[in-house]
Amino acid sequence: MTPVFGNRGGQLICTYFDENLLGLLPAPHVEGLYGCLDYYQNVSDPFSKTLLGAYDKRYPGKEQFTGGSACSGLYRGMKLWAAAVNEAGSLRQEDVIAALDHARIAEGPGGPAEMVPGQHHVRMNMYIAQAKNGRFEIVESGGHRPGRGDGAVCRGVRPRLIA
Repeated sequence: MTPVFGNRGGQLICTYFDENLLGLLPAPHVEGLYGCLDYYQNVSDPFSKTLLGAYDKRYPGKEQFTGGSACSGLYRGMKLWAAAVNEAGSLRQEDVIAALDHARIAEGPGGPAEMVPGQHHVRMNMYIAQAKNGRFEIVESGGHRPGRGDGAVCRGVRPRLIA
């Protein structure tokens, strides 16, 4: 983090900062930064590891499969929609919407996910990670948390900011 800010006790926190962004800024400006996302590349569940490996093999290069760049959300959204279509047995909008209200997937980036009935939000795992030496390290997992659509999905999950 910037020396003056950090020396005065400041702590950088940015919800949508992911692995793709770490290389875009000077290391001293992001070191120690905390982020909160539904997926980081070092999430340890087997499906997330397999998915990341397959992505990296298919798309080698600097653009990475991440949470903040919408990769995980788009993947999850398409899988939830597919689950709803399969349950509905139809592509009729009304049928898919009814099935989507309670759709769930057992595996996805960051873990399982399910729609919160009647709310149009997703319950999913959330993670707080800290940038260290050019990578994010998960410092806390919020478990299965309901999304609220107001950026408060990590409320109640607090990193240990001060030792």
